[in-house]
Order: sequence, then C-alpha cells, then structure tokens
Amino acid sequence: MSGSHESVKRVVIIGAGPAGLAAGYRLCDQGMDTLIVEQDSQVGGLSRTIRYKGNYFDIGGHRFFTKNKEVLTWWQDLLKEDLLKIPRSSKIYYQDTFFNYPLSVRNVLANIGWVNAFLIPLSYLKSRLFPQRKETNFEQWIVNRFGRKLYQLFFKEYTEKVWGIPCRQISSDWASERIKGLSLSTALRNALSGGRNNTVKTLIKEFLFPRFGSGMMYEAIAQKITEKGGEVKLRSEVIQIKHDYKRIKSLVCKDSVSGSIFEVGGSDFCSSMPITSLVARMDPPPGRFILETCQRLRYRSMVMVYCIVDRKDLSPDNWIYVHSPQVRVARIQNFRKWSPAMVAGPDKASLGMEYFCDEGDAFWSLSDRDLIDLGVRELEKLKLATYKEVTDGYVLRVPKAYPIYDDGYRQALAVIKDFVSGFSNLQCIGRYGMFQYTNMDRSTLIGFLAAKNILGAHEDLWSADLGEACND
Repeated sequence: MSGSHESVKRVVIIGAGPAGLAAGYRLCDQGMDTLIVEQDSQVGGLSRTIRYKGNYFDIGGHRFFTKNKEVLTWWQDLLKEDLLKIPRSSKIYYQDTFFNYPLSVRNVLANIGWVNAFLIPLSYLKSRLFPQRKETNFEQWIVNRFGRKLYQLFFKEYTEKVWGIPCRQISSDWASERIKGLSLSTALRNALSGGRNNTVKTLIKEFLFPRFGSGMMYEAIAQKITEKGGEVKLRSEVIQIKHDYKRIKSLVCKDSVSGSIFEVGGSDFCSSMPITSLVARMDPPPGRFILETCQRLRYRSMVMVYCIVDRKDLSPDNWIYVHSPQVRVARIQNFRKWSPAMVAGPDKASLGMEYFCDEGDAFWSLSDRDLIDLGVRELEKLKLATYKEVTDGYVLRVPKAYPIYDDGYRQALAVIKDFVSGFSNLQCIGRYGMFQYTNMDRSTLIGFLAAKNILGAHEDLWSADLGEACND
C-alpha cells in the first residue's frame, strides 16, 4: 500500500478513538475505501478497556449520555441489550468526609459544619452582588457562580491536582465546557426538587454503559467497519505526514511489532492524533513560527493505578472525587458499580485510581511497584480498603490525556487551526486532534460530520455543538 491515487477516493484516518471510528463507520456505510491506522494494540483511544486477569479496566470513567438522537440511536443499535442503564452515584471526599454529589442539602448541612453552612450562602450572595467583571480564568468563573467559599472547599484542590497549575492560570473555557449550565442556584434547585426536570448534564441520575466497559462499544464499531470492507490497522504509528503545502499526500507509518516502515496514500485524511504531533511530523516541516507556536499547546498526562480488592462492597458510588491534599489521587473509579461484569469474581472489587502528572516527570517515572504501593497506602488513608485486602495491581501510563487550557492556549490554537485548515483534504477530529475537551458523544458527532464533509458537505467541525454532552 503506497502512493497516492487521486482518481480513486480513498480515506485514511489517523486514530481509532471515538471520532475516528465514527467517521470510518459512516464512510464504510457509503461504500468508501477506508483505512484507519492506530498506534495502539486495541481500538478506543482514551475510551478503550484494558483486560487483566478476567477484569476490565477503563481509563477513567466514561458515561454514555447524550441528548443527540443520532448518536444515541447509533449506540443503542450497536450494543442492544449489552448497553446497560446504570444509576449514577458519586461522592466528593473532603476533610475525612464523603459528600453526596450532586449536592444534597441535608448531607451538606450534616457534614460541613454550621459555620461553613452559614458562610457559603453569604459568600454566594456577595458573588452575585459584586461579580468579578473579568471572567478569564477558572477561579473567576467558579467564584461568580458558586461563591468564593464553595470554590475553596470543593473546586480548588481537585482542579489544581488535575492540572498541576494554579486555578488562576487555567482558562475559564475549561469550566464553561466541563460544567456548563451549573451554578449553586441550579444545584440547590435540583437537590430540593429531587432531580425532577433537571437539564444539567452534570446532575443526571442515570447513564448508559456497555456491559464489559466502554471499549466494548469501540470494538463493536471496529468489527462493523471490517465487515463493511474497511480496514483497521493496529500497532501502526504515523511518523511522517507528506504534503505539497496544499494537500496531504501520504502517511509514513511504523509497525511497532516488526519495526517495518510502510507508506499509505489517500485522497482524504482525518487526524485524531495530537495536533502538536501532527504538525511536528509534517514533511516538509512547517516554518519556525508554526513549530514554536505549536509548542505552546500542552497536554496533561495521567497514571492509572488499578487495585483488585478482596471485598465486594467497598463503596456504593461509581466514582469519588478526592479533594484532599493528604493524598495525591484525584479520582477513584469503582468498576463494580459501573458494571458487575467488569470484575473477576462475585466477591471482588476493582478500583481505578487516577493520578495526574506530566509525561516524563518524577511521578511518571516511578516503578509500577512503587505506584501500586502508593495506591494501596492512599486507599487505607481514605478508609476504602486495607493493605491486606488488595490482592493485585496494574499500572497504565496515559500520555496526553487532557489538553491544558492555560492562559495562552486560545491564541496558540487559533494559529495552529489556521495552519492545518490550509490543507484542503485534511480534517482534525477528536480530543487530541482538535485540542478540545470533547466527550464521547461530541467526538462521535464530529466523526459523523467529518464523514459528511468527505462525501460533499461543508460542516464546521470546530463549532459542532451537541447542546448536551456526556461528562466523563
């Protein structure tokens, strides 16, 4: 497979994550010659599921929730009875106490103390009477909607754990995408009404989820693509993107098993690889200004520490947000509460502990043994499990998990978007490819729209908006 055959339409998609697979599925449905190249050994991207000794581990938690009927119907048709309805239950851990999330007025009053219970509404009232006029960073956005006291209690610690930078250096774009539509008043209204007529995605009471983890969905899609005549080529890293300044001509790839180099040509290309890598691997290379601007876009990495516990009922929650400086873990997934089929054995539990860091830093470079030991010690501190109860562990390092919305990201991204838009047969898709916090349903929609563009439409992928998106 080499060369570019412009007379025959052939689509090459970089990355078999939610966006790439959605685009590939739609194109194969229309009889298009479609190839997906994926550097990992399995499909799903950040939504893949790891199998380990009969257990199924997701990379973080991925709720399947959408108000988009096209996406919802597609999910349901793909998995049918294996797409389960799961009750949503989550907690915030703060000062040795577990708080219900979404907020429960009774639970907050019982656990936070009367002083804070008095100060929170006063702080909120002050924020409403004297809002911060400039709303450029995360802190300003949250304080305006929740008050400074609640920001300090329930937002600051967790957010700075995730990003490794002060909240004042995080763009307000992150908050507006992550918790769009939520404020103290809407949260309290939802709590007082018992969730009736709720329209805020952060407060949903149930969601859909595949029986054997989120990766089950993407494996089903990949199988359908193959059945329709498309090809999904795994363990294939794109190391060079050849172009003539106006069009992408071909991809040079490396097989990670054999080490062999091969080239694939096409008439149209979609890329969900990190946009920074896309630019850096272009041949001929871009100018110095573009390369320097690209380096201003940064991703936050994550280390997943999975612990198998010899006890069934660790927690009633799907996940727990950890707002405590005494432990490094930021969030904990309880996979039995996502789907019992994900756990090997009826009397076992499996937990996914999320640690955020920068790729290559001291934490990233710790040995697997040290990371598992840390995870077990922190589970003991949180009183979720004892050292003796943890029977096994597994570590997964996830580079470039989240795009960092820092002070200068918007200006840098605008330059890079303008540059990649200059290639008439290239579309950037997905979280990595667009440097956007796109959830699974939005990534899926973007994949659908990219396929439509290849078939002749003129959709603007960068402004695609579902209105309601899953929050994972």
